[in-house]
Amino acid sequence: IAVSDSSTTYMVFNGPVSLVDVGMAGNYLVKIEANAVFVRARKKDTLPTPILIRYGSEYWMGRLVYAPSPVMQLYDFKDGTPSLNNGTGFTYSGSTPDNELAMDKSAEKKEVIESNLLKLRKAKEENQSVAVVENDMVLSLANIRNDKDFTYLRFKVINKTNIDYNVDFIDFQLVENSEKKFLGRKKNEARRPLAPSGGKPNQNISGRSTGYLTYAVPLYAATENGYLEVTLRELNGARVLVLPIPSKVINRAPAI
Repeated sequence: IAVSDSSTTYMVFNGPVSLVDVGMAGNYLVKIEANAVFVRARKKDTLPTPILIRYGSEYWMGRLVYAPSPVMQLYDFKDGTPSLNNGTGFTYSGSTPDNELAMDKSAEKKEVIESNLLKLRKAKEENQSVAVVENDMVLSLANIRNDKDFTYLRFKVINKTNIDYNVDFIDFQLVENSEKKFLGRKKNEARRPLAPSGGKPNQNISGRSTGYLTYAVPLYAATENGYLEVTLRELNGARVLVLPIPSKVINRAPAI
């Protein structure tokens, strides 16, 4: 697993993560969130070390290695370990926003995705109501489309501050709520991470400016109680933006 000191590496597992044990714990920052583990090196050229992760009743063991600019930043271990040979003799595993393994599809499928995302970038903004405002930042859904395989999303980011917002990564989770409360408590939630395709890593929204982000996620028809939770994290800062997109907006989106 390639890890940098300037960006976060993201690993998704097929079950809730309950334990992470790193050999040289002082050299790496590790955080657990539901089925995911986030790792970042504390300094440049830090030494390699083993990592042990327990998710559900299973264990996964790997090796962290420092890389200034990792080829992979999102590793998907939900269905085993998908791999890609890039023709140079090296094999990479997992999924990352700008290669076809983000949804385990072929290069031809990726070409279709990129073509449809280009269409979306040229479309006139259609949605105004799905938005979140936090820390003088505005994240909203500008456009949404579906085809038989994917949902295509275009986000608008308004930076009202003087400080640039450097996008570290964007996370997608499909959330389903139970219809009834249990013993008066909050509704139970079932979460399913969705690996995105499209978009570029480390996009920058300059201070006092507006930018757009486009992604495709696997098509999934949620119930009326469900929604797509979109989380945007910045590279050097704590301004996290979380945008819930109601299922009815996704299910009723026009074809691209």
